Amino acid sequence: MNIAHFEETNPVSLLLQFQWLSQTQLAKALGVNPSAVSRWLCGATRPSQTIQRLASELFQIYKNWSLPFPPQLETAELDPLQLLKNFNISRFTLAEALGVSVRAIGHWINGQNKPSRKVRRLAHQLNQKWVVLTG
Repeated sequence: MNIAHFEETNPVSLLLQFQWLSQTQLAKALGVNPSAVSRWLCGATRPSQTIQRLASELFQIYKNWSLPFPPQLETAELDPLQLLKNFNISRFTLAEALGVSVRAIGHWINGQNKPSRKVRRLAHQLNQKWVVLTG
């Protein structure tokens, strides 16, 4: 599998498929405020590309989970710039993977901004997945 291939899942579908998962738990796993999940549920807003990619990674974990159930929700984070170093990828590939602009990557590198919790959560999930794929 190519590490530059990214799937997306609407996080609301996780709530529908995994009855044990609460809105608060989903918000914590995605690195967002619980009110964001409520807005997605009622259709007031749509989840970002970053959130949809993180939801896809969580879906893969949850659907393959064995007992004991429910799984412990992991909330680890990783500085996304570590992915540049760990996998020798371009800024463009990193931006595509995280659902952000190349400009945002430049701002992180220059210290003008810091990546959000949801981006750091997705970076952690991608790091784990890519280690397996490239190891």
